[in-house]
Amino acid sequence: VSQRASPPIPPAVVISNENSSSESASAQVIGGKSVLVDMNDNGGRGPFVYLPVDFTFEVGDVVNFALTSESQFHTFTVSDLGIDEGVDGGDTVDFNFTFEKQGTYPLVCIPHEALGMVGTITVR
Repeated sequence: VSQRASPPIPPAVVISNENSSSESASAQVIGGKSVLVDMNDNGGRGPFVYLPVDFTFEVGDVVNFALTSESQFHTFTVSDLGIDEGVDGGDTVDFNFTFEKQGTYPLVCIPHEALGMVGTITVR
């Protein structure tokens, strides 16, 4: 009995924005998108920021997010889309999301929103 080889797994494309500009960040990967989000807090001293801070996707995009928290508990929360992922300091959390609704949505870290840890997700 012969077995078929599985097709190769496409490489993940990591998106990182070294500065906190508001440029959109996303990259196409065959079969979906993979996006790395750094949740930075300068060892708890601030500034508290997402890197990248703004994201743009297309309706129907399937995205694998990898959220990495620097040293404190952070959330990646987009209430209007039902996204609410928490990440403990020093950990990484992966989750998949399919964008089905066009619009621009606020992204917040619930414990650090007042300290400016906010961004946007735009779905075209």
